[in-house]
Amino acid sequence: MQRLPNLLKQFSLACGFLSALGFTQVASSQSQDIMILPLMDGPNGKYVSLEPTHVTERDGYDNQPKFGPKGDVLYFTRMLDKKSGEGQQTDIFKYQLSDASFTNVTQTDDISEYSATPFSEGYISVVAVNPKGQQHLRLVSTVNQEQKVLREDIEPVGYYGWLNSTKAGVFVLGDIMTLQILDTESNEQPRVLAENIGRCFEAVATDLVTFTIEEEGIHHLYTLNDEGDLTSANIKLPEGVQDYTWLDQTHVVVGQDSKLLLVDAATTKELADLGELGVSGITRLALSPDKKTVTIVYNRSE
Repeated sequence: MQRLPNLLKQFSLACGFLSALGFTQVASSQSQDIMILPLMDGPNGKYVSLEPTHVTERDGYDNQPKFGPKGDVLYFTRMLDKKSGEGQQTDIFKYQLSDASFTNVTQTDDISEYSATPFSEGYISVVAVNPKGQQHLRLVSTVNQEQKVLREDIEPVGYYGWLNSTKAGVFVLGDIMTLQILDTESNEQPRVLAENIGRCFEAVATDLVTFTIEEEGIHHLYTLNDEGDLTSANIKLPEGVQDYTWLDQTHVVVGQDSKLLLVDAATTKELADLGELGVSGITRLALSPDKKTVTIVYNRSE
C-alpha cells in the first residue's frame, strides 16, 4: 500500500457507539473517564509523559473524545439523567482546554447524541437516536443547537468517518455489521462494501478514511476511498484492540489495558504504562492536531 497522505484535516475520527439498547446497558454497567497526556519526543523516540489532565473523573459515562480543528477544545459524549427523571440520555459536551470549562452543546432531552466530529464552521456531525430508536447521521449547529438528519433512509448508523463534505463511510448495524458509503447528495441505496468491521473510523485525507475488519479475532486496518475501493494498510492491531488513532503516515497509537502502544506494519513499541495513574481498560483515543497530546478513554480503578 502507498503511504497515507499527510492531510489529517477536519473530516476526522469518529469512533461511535453501540445500538441504543446495547449502548445503554454497557454505559450503565461501568464508568468511563477521559484523560489527556503529553506526547513527547525522547532520545529513543516517542513516549507519553505521566502528567495527566483529567477531563472527567466522575461516576458515569464520558466517552468518544474528539479534538476540534484548532486543538483548543475537546468534544465528548456524556450520559445524563433526563430532566423528567425517567431514564438517561446522552448529550455532546465541549471541554475548553484553556480554562477547563464545559459546555453542553446539544442540550436535548428526547434525543441521544454520540460521536461528535467537527464538520464545518459552526457545525458538528453526530449520530443521534430519536425517541423511536432510529439512529441517523445528523448535522448540529453549535450556535443554536438545531439538528438536520442526513439520509433518513439510511439507519441504524452506528459509527462513521467523513470522506469529504458530502460522503461518509458508515457502519450500519444489523445481524451483520456492514460498511457502506452515505452520500448526502444521492437518493440511491448504498452497496455493502465490507462486513464484520470495527467501530473506529479515521479520516486521513480528503476522500480517504481508515477502518478495521475483524479477521479471526484480530482487527486489520484498511482504507476506503470515496469510490468505494478498499485497500489493506498492512497493519494488524494487537489482540483485543479495535480502537486506534494515526500518529503519522505509518504508525497508529492504540491502548491495551493500561498500556499505550505505537504500532506499525512490523513492530509494536510501548509508549507508556498508565497503571500507576489508576488506568485500565483503555479504549478510544484522540490525538491533538499538533500531535503533542493524546486523549484516552479508560476505566478508573476503584
